[in-house]
Amino acid sequence: MEPSDPQMPMVAHVAHWVLPVSQPPIRDGAVVVDHDRIIDIGPAAEVLAGFSGPICDHGAGAILPGLVNCHVHLEFSALAGMVPPQARWQDWLDAALAGYGGLAPEEMEAGVIRGIEAVHISGTALAGEVTNTGCSRPYLEKSPLAYHLFYECLGFDLLQPAELEEMFPFFAQAGSINDPRVSAGAHAPYSVSASLFRAIGKWNDARRRPQTVHLAESRGELEFLNQGDGFFRDLLQRRGRWVADFQPPRVSPGAYLDSLGFLNGATLAVHGVWLDSEDMRRLRRTGAWLVLCPRANRYTGAGTPRVAPLLSAGVNLALGTDSLAGNWDLNLFGEMLWLNRHYPHQGELWLRLGTLNGARALGRQADFGSLEPGKRAALGFVPLAGDRDFWGELYAAGAEGGFRWLG
Repeated sequence: MEPSDPQMPMVAHVAHWVLPVSQPPIRDGAVVVDHDRIIDIGPAAEVLAGFSGPICDHGAGAILPGLVNCHVHLEFSALAGMVPPQARWQDWLDAALAGYGGLAPEEMEAGVIRGIEAVHISGTALAGEVTNTGCSRPYLEKSPLAYHLFYECLGFDLLQPAELEEMFPFFAQAGSINDPRVSAGAHAPYSVSASLFRAIGKWNDARRRPQTVHLAESRGELEFLNQGDGFFRDLLQRRGRWVADFQPPRVSPGAYLDSLGFLNGATLAVHGVWLDSEDMRRLRRTGAWLVLCPRANRYTGAGTPRVAPLLSAGVNLALGTDSLAGNWDLNLFGEMLWLNRHYPHQGELWLRLGTLNGARALGRQADFGSLEPGKRAALGFVPLAGDRDFWGELYAAGAEGGFRWLG
């Protein structure tokens, strides 16, 4: 095994455990890296046979791929500590909107920088960033964090069919049209008109890019779609977006989006706290992804995702952290730890949701999500003491800041 550049020899990383994700954990494993790519992985005794380059033995712990955070709002990072946890989701939303509306541009940008650092230092290699202004994009470009940027569209009162570029000039820019890392996102069924949903889907479909939407995050969303009143009618009226002759579709959130053709294998629906069994089957049938953010749901008072029924229904699942206005931190290990504590017999699954599943949801599985030859060498290490609860210890150590990047 010879290095491609004598001045930059291949490096082998060795540890008590290697977690490829795409295959079972490897005891006493090794990962060989050449520049920024993985070229070999397996039991150290086999991989290192004849290897002449440097060997970094990390000892007791696990080497694993960088995480994939499919849903984060970096522009809300400046609100860290300013919006306390709430018992009612609508109270959280009112507080978050008030805080966000009071941010000066320089405060928002400083928050973005802190948010990017917090996401990356805790182990995330690839993030699905949801932006309302695009201000996070130049900072992401300069950072070590790989990303997919969803420019989020709102417009409950945008009723006339139109091209997305006419409604949101961001999508007419060459940097948006030509960059495969940029997509249109829809905020939610209570804030986006049917016409706007169709325009968003059309723009993304034409470029074969993923799309995202908050779905069934609160009970009020179900009431609004069925009755056309309640908290969201009041919110839309307060914000000048209400449509006087609005007729509720009188269907579930999933059925509504499906009727608009918005659910497909490139759709990342987020939260899904209040999905019923039929909507779960609908997500499975359409191939849409559901991004779970369980700690964020607890923080905001939205409720608790029904993980066991989602697994039984075969829904494609990935993970996100949401924002620092609605979560304690942006460390994805915290979401895995929550899931493992509530569903301890599925321990290995939560790492898959936070790595390979997330990469697949964002269409970036060729580079991220697992340790395989040819993929990017975005790998890290978590020290472990060797407790019997391997997965619980891994997630707890990562949630406590134990992750460090290798290379």
